[in-house]
Amino acid sequence: MEGRPQELSDDARRALDLLRHDGVVSVAALRSAGIAQPAQALYALQLAGWPVRRNGSSWRLVDRLEPPPPRPVPAPRVRRVSRED
Repeated sequence: MEGRPQELSDDARRALDLLRHDGVVSVAALRSAGIAQPAQALYALQLAGWPVRRNGSSWRLVDRLEPPPPRPVPAPRVRRVSRED
């Protein structure tokens, strides 16, 4: 991942530094750190290839080899049957 921080905006670099330092960061913590648009900074990190994953209201850097979280079980499909009087 060498060389990637040069491709990032200032806000994305600050968000990356916070993620590296703290491990888990919320959007409110990014705002309090002076990042004007935290969602856009996190999106820029994702586009640059950094493995950022959301967990509820917080974000964290993950290992590339870590498996993705399991997908939720889809809701069962219900077949509608018309009533006959």
